[in-house]
Amino acid sequence: MTPGSSTESRPSTPKFHVPADLLGPEVAAMPSTHKIHILGDDERAKFIAHALSGVYDAVELLSRRPHPPHKYSQIQRPRFNDKQTEYVVESNQALRVLNKKGDKALIDQLVVSGQGVQAAEALESVKDRVDQQTTVCLMNDGLGVLDDVRKRIFNTPDSAPRFVLGHMSHTLAFNRKSNSVKLLKNGYTKLTLGYPRFDDDKNPTITSEEDGVNFVSAWKGAKGLRTSLEPYDAWLRFKLPSVIFDAVVEPVCVMLEMPYQGILQNSAARRLMHSLLDEIVAVVDNMPEVRESLIVKEYIRGKSIHRMLQKKIMGKRDTPSQLNRRIDRGLPTDVEYLNGYFIRRGDKLGVDLRTNIMVRDMIKAKHSQAIEKLNSYVPVEETSVPSHMAFRYRTVPK
Repeated sequence: MTPGSSTESRPSTPKFHVPADLLGPEVAAMPSTHKIHILGDDERAKFIAHALSGVYDAVELLSRRPHPPHKYSQIQRPRFNDKQTEYVVESNQALRVLNKKGDKALIDQLVVSGQGVQAAEALESVKDRVDQQTTVCLMNDGLGVLDDVRKRIFNTPDSAPRFVLGHMSHTLAFNRKSNSVKLLKNGYTKLTLGYPRFDDDKNPTITSEEDGVNFVSAWKGAKGLRTSLEPYDAWLRFKLPSVIFDAVVEPVCVMLEMPYQGILQNSAARRLMHSLLDEIVAVVDNMPEVRESLIVKEYIRGKSIHRMLQKKIMGKRDTPSQLNRRIDRGLPTDVEYLNGYFIRRGDKLGVDLRTNIMVRDMIKAKHSQAIEKLNSYVPVEETSVPSHMAFRYRTVPK
């Protein structure tokens, strides 16, 4: 079955009421579907699922892996007082369901979380349950994820679902002691219904999924998400800091094999970081979909980016690079949705990104080298020796 080809009719779903003061007047009267599916195994997916469980009648947390590394049975929220910060542990209300092959129930609303490189694979596993009436919210890292998903999974516009782009600035971590997702720093969630369509590379059009307003209205009532609906340029401005940090700081840490703080102490590392940043800023400055956006121009042409990078680097200090850890373990990286995205855009816009090209290739080479090293290890299984064969393996005289 392909998207849109199912003859199964959608069941009628009960509606719920969202307080009107949480919504704008244009969306206050819009009802929302009672059930939502969250697809992802990271901390963000579990936190979103828990937050939305107070708004939707049913939240299903789908997992592509039969045995996820953590169950995330609880959520830890900070409670601030005058002396110290205490954490309140709440039980995760979301229902975890294994994403089984052959499940044909259609999905009305779907959130996909995790790395950008995981988005297409995740949607591939549920594409038979998605049709034109489905609203899909992409909360993945990096840029260009929607373009990749459309090209690889939903390449027929008539059968493609409605898309919403989202980004969260919350700082989350997994706490093994209490088996919970820990909210280290509160943030905001911003969603946009508009995104560029690249039928013409030099003059992309901003497509707006107006039917997604109902989806956004439900999120505004979710505790802890602090959701707002933004135009595309404001959403991109909100997401750029995390994208730029991952595309500028992380690769330098990997190439020079140093912690975050080492960049500020090494003049060559700082020059490489600023060279990467200057090329990325040149691409954003020439992107036609935000060429007239004052909010984006003000950000990339001011000193805000440099202050943000220094603040984040000092906050992480001697912490090992996240990208370096992923490469050492042979895990997929998002380099094609970070530096690779700006390289592709720069190539069409006539912007020279030689430093980003060099860094992207170096990251791929290191990743390939790490995988070869991991594959060279010979697995050894420990087992006991039967008593009647012990003499054959004795290493010392009897």
